[in-house]
Amino acid sequence: MGSLPAHMERMRTHPGIAGEVLRLEYTAMSLNPNAKLYGKKTLLEMFDPTEARDRACLEAFDRELDMPWALYRVRRLFLLSGDGGHRPVMRSTERIDIGRPQQLAHRLVTVSQRHGIEVERDHLYGRARAWLRPRRAAWPMAEELLTTAPARVADKQDKSFDTEWRAHLAGATAQLPLA
Repeated sequence: MGSLPAHMERMRTHPGIAGEVLRLEYTAMSLNPNAKLYGKKTLLEMFDPTEARDRACLEAFDRELDMPWALYRVRRLFLLSGDGGHRPVMRSTERIDIGRPQQLAHRLVTVSQRHGIEVERDHLYGRARAWLRPRRAAWPMAEELLTTAPARVADKQDKSFDTEWRAHLAGATAQLPLA
């Protein structure tokens, strides 16, 4: 048995732990859609709700999501070095509000609609995400989004992020008045 099948079997044997791992991946993907644990496929996609053992894991995931959620502002800078190479991505994650998933999603949708910004919704599990500044294909670039997720992510920001952000955007940042 390969490592992924063995891992899935362990999760099915311990659905409570599976629920925690599913919440961790879901939270990470709320802030960064590229944060899948298994490359092209999410862990959530590997569980079949028609199978009893998988359903137990998915029910544990639902229980994990039954907690306070937060509305986050996430920004990333993809910058070039002096010689044109890619610098490490700079990040900033800021908690704007805490509440229930539906309440925060409604707030994000309402404000986004007033500003003509589309909101991605995951109605099954609760996430809402609005891209204020979508990622482009070429560096240098800035990315900015507002998203809801379980309130388990601490505010964090790379040193000199704000200085670099202002320099890259030269005051042209788009923001929704949520703070």
